[in-house]
Amino acid sequence: MQIFITSIAASGNDDIAVSLEIREGEQIQRERFVVSAEVYASLGISKGECDRELYDLLEGEARICAAYKRGLYILGYGSCSMRAMVSKLVAKGFDRTDACVAAERLESRGLLNEESNARREAERCAAKLWGEIRIVSHLRSKGYSDDAVNDALFALEDNGVDFEENCLKLVESKCHGGALPSERSELQKLIASVMRYGYSSGEVKHALSQIANRKSSIYD
Repeated sequence: MQIFITSIAASGNDDIAVSLEIREGEQIQRERFVVSAEVYASLGISKGECDRELYDLLEGEARICAAYKRGLYILGYGSCSMRAMVSKLVAKGFDRTDACVAAERLESRGLLNEESNARREAERCAAKLWGEIRIVSHLRSKGYSDDAVNDALFALEDNGVDFEENCLKLVESKCHGGALPSERSELQKLIASVMRYGYSSGEVKHALSQIANRKSSIYD
């Protein structure tokens, strides 16, 4: 069996298409692999006969290039974590190893910044008055690493997000006329509703206490 590179041509903006012929007796099989210009330059590809090792490298890089381009397409619809990117690529039929390499290349080129993406996602959650517990759960469900989650929480703190204050705002938004429910069953429903936003029982009780004290101070 002999393998020949028959042509090299530009493909798109930054890719190179390498056409090959695999000859075994009178049988000829033609292949076309699209790789990045960076990979093309690093492999020192030229027309003529090539060995099986180079063929296998081209085949693998072509798969990674396809996964990389699909990753760019995915990012066009919004940011995501490394883990989520790999999962989405695998769901599209790419091999997990190729998907991991493609995601790493997206990250190395600054196109997939896990910490930055986690921060933006956390900011959106905080703007919806979510508590820390729900934000952490949400980020982890999106596949963000523990380091990225912790970094996002520190960033919220640095930006002045006060979860106790947000909890108070949320409770107030659920109180009709600014007054707490007088019936115990309704008060328990309010507490449960606020806790579903990711606040601890302590944070909710503190917010209720502030509202109750504010009301009683009117009559002092």
